[in-house]
Amino acid sequence: MFNNLLFISSIFLVITCAWIFLRLGKSALIAWIVFVGFIANLFVLKQITLFGFNATASDIFAVGGLFGLNLLQEYHGKSATQKAIWASFACYVFFAIMSQIHVAYIPSEYDHAQDMYQSLLMHTPRIIIASIITAFIVQQFDSRFYGAIRKKLPHIPMVFASSMSILISQLLDTALFTVFGLYGIVSALMEIFIVSYIIKCLCIVCLPFVASASKKLIKHD
Repeated sequence: MFNNLLFISSIFLVITCAWIFLRLGKSALIAWIVFVGFIANLFVLKQITLFGFNATASDIFAVGGLFGLNLLQEYHGKSATQKAIWASFACYVFFAIMSQIHVAYIPSEYDHAQDMYQSLLMHTPRIIIASIITAFIVQQFDSRFYGAIRKKLPHIPMVFASSMSILISQLLDTALFTVFGLYGIVSALMEIFIVSYIIKCLCIVCLPFVASASKKLIKHD
């Protein structure tokens, strides 16, 4: 029950932060999208129980990142979205390289953190590579699919168009990252895939309502 409450609170917090950074401007929103990607990659290895099922602790950040991209495209255009995607890729690669350099440093006799860093970052290159491949495919797909929805259905609210786009994009995202990033690292892989997508669907179903509530708190000019 405690995990479920934390998860629901996280949905509201992530979506509210997306509106806050949108209001702060294009550069701030791009920075937030990149940062959410880092959080998703860092948190994905922790397995938790949600609604009685095994899941990873990063699903809401994957949904939040795509929602941020759709906000960016809605308010600042497709060019800004592409810049955010490539900025994310560049930062992921930099983090992957620097994390391995950090672990490679020989610790002093007073150090107590090496084992923890090594345990946390040992899978970083694979996860980052999987994220880059997955994110490139999924973000490009989502950007184009969202644009097609807005073109075909220009009068529907932005959050509903975003929800439709993310629903399909996250099926692709979950399948690709489960295979590329988690195969051989975590247990109950098929359960994680099924539960992760169900949880993402729950986030997406809640998205219009949470976005509406959070937007009232953070009024966009």
